Amino acid sequence: MFLTFLLLAFFLNTASAYAQEPPERIIAAQVFRSDARNIQEFEEQIVRMKGLGINTIIFRVFGNNGDRVYAFVNPKAAEGVYFKTNVSPVIDDILGKVTDAAHKHRVKIFAWMTTRHATYGGDAALLDSEYSFSRKKLKGVPKLDLFNDKSVRYLEALYKDLAAYPVDGVLIQDDFVMRYMEGFGSAASAAYSRQFGKALDSKSMFSDFELKPDGRVKRIVYTQEFRDFTGWKNARLRAVAKRLIKSLGEARLGIEVALNVSYELFQKPQNALAWFSHDWALARQFDYAAVMSYQEQIKKELGIGLKQAGALIEDNAATAIKVMGNPEKVIMKIQTIDWDTRRPLPYREVRYIFHKLHSVSPDLGIALVPWEGNEKFGFLRE
Repeated sequence: MFLTFLLLAFFLNTASAYAQEPPERIIAAQVFRSDARNIQEFEEQIVRMKGLGINTIIFRVFGNNGDRVYAFVNPKAAEGVYFKTNVSPVIDDILGKVTDAAHKHRVKIFAWMTTRHATYGGDAALLDSEYSFSRKKLKGVPKLDLFNDKSVRYLEALYKDLAAYPVDGVLIQDDFVMRYMEGFGSAASAAYSRQFGKALDSKSMFSDFELKPDGRVKRIVYTQEFRDFTGWKNARLRAVAKRLIKSLGEARLGIEVALNVSYELFQKPQNALAWFSHDWALARQFDYAAVMSYQEQIKKELGIGLKQAGALIEDNAATAIKVMGNPEKVIMKIQTIDWDTRRPLPYREVRYIFHKLHSVSPDLGIALVPWEGNEKFGFLRE
C-alpha cells in the first residue's frame, strides 16, 4: 500500500511539473513561397531550418488568383486553399503532407490563413463596401462583410476543416481588420440601424480630410460618430474572433491561435483602433499576438534610420509583453526582404533587430518574414 502511495505521488508530481512548464519560445520561419519541386525537397528545407534553430513553420494555406506560392503543388483551381474543404475551391490538398514532414523532424506547423479576403465562394451578397474619399461615395470591395452572419458561418466552416489537420496552430492573416473607411456593407448598415436607431451615413464620420496627389488620404479629422462606429466595429471583430477560436478548438483540442497585428497596436493604440478597429482586448483573446514589426517598412513609413527603428521595435516588444501577460505570448516579426524590390535585406540588419528583441526577453517569440528557402540565419543559435 505504501509503495502504491509513493508511485501515485510520483506520477502526480511529475504530471504537475509538466503542467506548470512554460510554453516553448517560438522561433518561426514564415513561408510565403517555395521553389521545392516536391515534398521531399521541401522536407530538406525543413531540416535546414531546424539546423539553424527554427522550431516552428508558419505555412501559407491560401492562394489568390495570380499567386505562385509553391512549386511542388498540382493546382486544380486558380485560387482557394491548400487543404480539403467543401466550402471553398481547393488549389491542392498538401497541408497533410507538409505537416507530416515537419512533425517528422519535431518542428511545429502553424497554418497561416486569411479571413476577409477568403471570397472564394464568389457570393457578392457577402461583400463589404467602403467609403471612397476621392469619389465621395461608397464602393464595393472584395472583402467579406463580417456583420453578415452568413460570412461568419462560412469562415467557421472553413476553419473547422482547416483544424481537421494535425496542425499545432493557426495564424490569422492581417486582413482580420475593419479599416477606417470600411464597414459600410448592407448587413453592417442594417445592424447599425437596428442598434443605433439611425442610418449608417459614411459622410457623417469625417469632418474634414485632405488627399495626396495619388488619391490616398493624407490627413483626416474624425467625428464622435466615427469613434462610436469604430468601437462598434471593434466589438464585432471580438465577437467573430471568439467564434473562430471556438470553431478551431472544437475541431482540434489544444490548437493555438495567433493574430497578426500592426506595430501601431502597441505603439499608438488609438491609431490602431481608428485605422484597423483593433485594440488590446481583441489581441488578448488569442494565444499569441504576432506583431508585424517590420523594420524596413517602419524606416520608410516614419523616415527614420535603423537605430531609431530598432529602439521603436524594442519598446514595442516591451509594451506587447505587458499587454499580453508574458513574452511567450508575443511573436515579433522581423522583415527579411524589401517589400518593394523583393531583394533580401542586409544580414547585419536582420541580425541587429533580432538581438534588440532578444535583449528585451530571451523568451520572446520571433518570426523571420519571409523565409523563401535559401536563407542562412546563423545568429538564431548565438
